[in-house]
Amino acid sequence: MGIEKLKIIDMTEVSGDKFLLSPENQEKVVLVDSRRDTVLSEIVLKAKPRFICMVDSQQAATTLDNKTIQFIKINQNTLIDDGVVNVNVNVLGIAAHNNNIVVSYDPPGVQIISKNGAVIHKLDNTITGREVFLKPRWITTTSDGSIYVTDWGTNKITRLDSSLTILHTFAWPMLVGPHGLLAMNGDQLIVCNYRKDNIVLIEPSSSSMTVILEKQHGIEGPCSICFCKEQKKLYVAPVVETSNIMVYKLL
Repeated sequence: MGIEKLKIIDMTEVSGDKFLLSPENQEKVVLVDSRRDTVLSEIVLKAKPRFICMVDSQQAATTLDNKTIQFIKINQNTLIDDGVVNVNVNVLGIAAHNNNIVVSYDPPGVQIISKNGAVIHKLDNTITGREVFLKPRWITTTSDGSIYVTDWGTNKITRLDSSLTILHTFAWPMLVGPHGLLAMNGDQLIVCNYRKDNIVLIEPSSSSMTVILEKQHGIEGPCSICFCKEQKKLYVAPVVETSNIMVYKLL
């Protein structure tokens, strides 16, 4: 994909070949058609978007750099303002979770909040009494209610339950600067291994990690990823703004 050659912070699949992008340093979110390599719609926001997720099939949410969460309605190929929620923290990563929202934030921590901004559960270093998080960012959730958070400050991935109890912390010498991640096939994670210029497949049940794409495949500074189940295509956005979004067929 060569759409505008923007530096993308995050992206998420809407349906089929349609994706939402949150470009860095621009106050907008963009809906694109990956098959046609075209922009379908843009929505101008009141602050710069950070991370983005689908809440349901017709609604997305993005964290903004003014301590708010912007909800966006997707009406066919049009993006519509669906309301803003004020939060009391500098929100970063975001994912849908059991009709609520889970976010990472700075100072480092994770919260589950309702769609109106009420805090349901909270986990940070002051609660644990030890350094669990340093720079938590990308979040994904799984069908069993688990929450996975990448932390490129500690080079770890933390698995949490629906109450934000820590279930497991994953770390490998090869995992350096984990960025974007997504859940696959129930018990698999695909992760952008940013500082190693590769994409890895993690199986939490066996604590195994396998490199599936690397520099020889065009991977360089991978930042965010999303997957089209219909086409079995993996989309990888790099940190550098001069590169295109890379597309790979997964068998």
